[in-house]
Amino acid sequence: DQTDFYYNPIQQAYRSRMNIPFRLRDETLNEVFLKAADTRGLLQLKGHRSVGGMRASIYNAMPVEGVQALVEFMQEFERNNS
Repeated sequence: DQTDFYYNPIQQAYRSRMNIPFRLRDETLNEVFLKAADTRGLLQLKGHRSVGGMRASIYNAMPVEGVQALVEFMQEFERNNS
């Protein structure tokens, strides 16, 4: 919600704390995003095939460092592709 580069299509009141769907405003960058994330060890970000977009699943077993790595990657990707 802090940038226009990404957006969450779910109304804030209905969002899950464990599954975070998000989209890139420029969806032509989706495959580039996924490939770059994969090279950083950030896997399984592709959203459900019927919904599209991206989805970060951060269940209890996900360490805070993993979430921080995703946030840092997303910020860097935005800087490099804006």
